[in-house]
Amino acid sequence: MRGFRGGRCGAMALAVIAILVSYGAACHAEAPSPRLATVNGHPVWQRDVDLELLLSSSRQPTPTDRVAALERVIDRTLVAKFVATKGADPLAEDVENRIQFIRKGIESGGDTVEAVLGRLKLTEADVRQAAQLSVSWEAYLGRTIKEQELRDHFDSHREQFDGTKIRIRQIVRTIPASGTPAEWDEAQKLLTGLQQQIKAGKIEFAAAAAAHSTGPSSKQGGDIGLIGFHGGVPAPVAVAAFALKVGEVSPPIRSVVGVHLVQTTERIAGELSLEDARPAVHSVLGEQLWAKTVKTLRAKAKIVRQ
Repeated sequence: MRGFRGGRCGAMALAVIAILVSYGAACHAEAPSPRLATVNGHPVWQRDVDLELLLSSSRQPTPTDRVAALERVIDRTLVAKFVATKGADPLAEDVENRIQFIRKGIESGGDTVEAVLGRLKLTEADVRQAAQLSVSWEAYLGRTIKEQELRDHFDSHREQFDGTKIRIRQIVRTIPASGTPAEWDEAQKLLTGLQQQIKAGKIEFAAAAAAHSTGPSSKQGGDIGLIGFHGGVPAPVAVAAFALKVGEVSPPIRSVVGVHLVQTTERIAGELSLEDARPAVHSVLGEQLWAKTVKTLRAKAKIVRQ
């Protein structure tokens, strides 16, 4: 299963395999591992969470990681059941294409489909079921997200999609996954103080970054170059940086990396149209719809954690 690590397989292949484990494992007559929860009577096994952790991270999972992984498996279980009730059968050709995508994703990691399925105690039927669910969710998005919604979102968040680039500096206090609340609070306090000093003109941002940042950009005064909204920096950092005018400094921002202080130093306008950015806009709205759907389903679901 090592072939799934390090981004060797496509993201969709990983998502589909994760879905098939969380939704299809109950088809097996014998429980493959301890049961961690039930979702409307549907069991969630330890194996489901172990695979979710394997697919989502290469680091040694912490107890917090395990809790988060269980919640993601619960989410997929709920959404899978929801999509199945919509009664829209996916096109056979689309399902076959998705199955082939999954197979190629597995094989690109240097493994065989049969070997991977054998280790996970899964069958080709499980893969087909997962592909059907994945295609059905995409079809549901296609029916639910309207053209005007795409246009409105693009117009109101244009810089996120039109190719706009900004240059930023950052001061970051990196905190390991095992970091304590006291470490987070200490970093927050330090960066709050630095923000106040920078705004008061008592210290330059670059000098503060060189003295206090624990990131590799500290040697460049915190300068990490031009970035787009998607990728390059953690999402909370991008959101804060793009909201700043040139020269402004953000308040402290928390991300999975640690606590950041950001200054935007340059902005280069993008020129992409909605047609250029349509897949990215659709993806963002799809993620929002997923979150909304999960919230609604969880409010009505009977979830029992063991």
